[in-house]
Amino acid sequence: MRYWFPLAAVVLVLGVWLSRGSEQAGFGGEAKEDAAGRKHGEYLVNEVAGCGHCHTPQNDKGQPDKARLLQGAVLQIAPKKATKNWADKAPDITHGGLAGKWSEADLIKFLTTGENPDGMKPMPPMPIFHLKKEDARAITLYLRSLPGKKGPER
Repeated sequence: MRYWFPLAAVVLVLGVWLSRGSEQAGFGGEAKEDAAGRKHGEYLVNEVAGCGHCHTPQNDKGQPDKARLLQGAVLQIAPKKATKNWADKAPDITHGGLAGKWSEADLIKFLTTGENPDGMKPMPPMPIFHLKKEDARAITLYLRSLPGKKGPER
């Protein structure tokens, strides 16, 4: 009976410690903050900025090929007047592409200042974003969560 109290105290402390850890971590030890950020990034990429319109290849019916989401594509738009500063392709922005090549800081810098790691601005039709750092980090988390197995270009 005299060991009951110390044992109960240890169990209580261990329970509190484990519950605090589970509040801060999700599946696989991922911080809930990162999971929420990634979800917010998914919303910003797919519903607000519409990144898939240019960065996702089209299927045979002219619809976005969801199996290759954000894996780079030949652009289906062109300027009215020919210009040498126009991108013909949108790059793969998944972990298999730029999101895996650029550091988190580089991606955040690009999304908050409009400058890539080399200090260059994107070529049109890519807009120059000036996002809040929290939104840029959320997008970075989301893009880096996409593996980006690149198939043949279309």
